[in-house]
Amino acid sequence: MPFTPFHFGPGAALKAAAPRHFSFTVFAFTNVVIDLEPLYYMLTDEWPIHRFFHTYAGATLAAATCFFLGRPACSWAIRIWNSRLDEAQARWLGVEPRIAPGAAAVGAAAGAWSHVLLDSLMHTDMHPFAPLSAGGSLVHLVTIEQLELFCVLAGALGAAVLFAMALSRRK
Repeated sequence: MPFTPFHFGPGAALKAAAPRHFSFTVFAFTNVVIDLEPLYYMLTDEWPIHRFFHTYAGATLAAATCFFLGRPACSWAIRIWNSRLDEAQARWLGVEPRIAPGAAAVGAAAGAWSHVLLDSLMHTDMHPFAPLSAGGSLVHLVTIEQLELFCVLAGALGAAVLFAMALSRRK
């Protein structure tokens, strides 16, 4: 994706589908960590920019790392988020800071593997099955506009469902 937050749309939909079993924050953390790789190569003007962490093998390693590092980091960030909310905001926007290990694992794995899948639909320098195979790019399967629309719609649907769930809890 040209911009990491596009990846968050499918994550919002997954969070809405399985709220107790999926950590959106660890999902987002994993996506950001994976996109540090192309950021580095863009800043150093080296090609290709999508390398090891944009393969399923590299993404799996990133997911494992993000599970162990992301769970405490995301819990800390959520506590800071919650501390900045007033009482009325906390009813709507407060988040449980404890992230269950299973939810963190699912969030990290889904974040890593969906990142590789979505990027392989867009970027020609992707080799998601390396080192086993040099192929695997799905670039011409959908247009960039279709891919971005999917991510935005998934995010909108997920946000709407999460909002409805929060509204029903508030009553």
